[in-house]
Amino acid sequence: MFLTGRSARCLSFLALFVLASCAQEPFSSVDRSKYKTVAFNPEMKAPDHYVYRDITGKRSRGIVGGLLGALIGAASEGPGFKRFDAVASKNPVDIRALVRRHMEAALKTSPMKLVAANADTTLKLEIGAYGVGPVNNRELGAVIMARATLLDRSGKSIWKKDEWAASNATALLENLEQNPGLWPRMMNEAAEALAKKLVLYTTKSERTVAAPLM
Repeated sequence: MFLTGRSARCLSFLALFVLASCAQEPFSSVDRSKYKTVAFNPEMKAPDHYVYRDITGKRSRGIVGGLLGALIGAASEGPGFKRFDAVASKNPVDIRALVRRHMEAALKTSPMKLVAANADTTLKLEIGAYGVGPVNNRELGAVIMARATLLDRSGKSIWKKDEWAASNATALLENLEQNPGLWPRMMNEAAEALAKKLVLYTTKSERTVAAPLM
């Protein structure tokens, strides 16, 4: 049993979260006397597909650890992924459009003015992973991991933050199968929460790993 390409990319992004320094400044820490306007870069990087994690796979990765744990976890999650994939395909989510909508909404209420062109800064976002994981014990919730980078007019990075967010709504896999409409609802909640954590939270935060996707 081998790790799929999307699983390997997800694990790589998680590793970056672990290796990076912990302290992160909020978006409000950007010098507003120097930078007054912001544009959102529409060319958002995102995985081609969602990931699936469940409590059984999480426990396997935690107990065994390393590559072997990842392999065992991926194998145990195979049947669940097929069931979830059947659910998600009934209500596809455009992750880029969804996250962009919530990011732009958050930026409109941020200290910096959101403009379409000729901005002092440009906010670039990279989605590292998204999907479902065990947010509430066996219950699955939507999870999104992303990195936001603020660039000045010369393209120099002046602020960066790694963040993840999960939906408030959670459900067992069998409940998702009975109500496929929960999937886009959960993703919408996760995207809204992510935008708020990236843009609107005003306190210094610690960089943490998205536990539901571990």
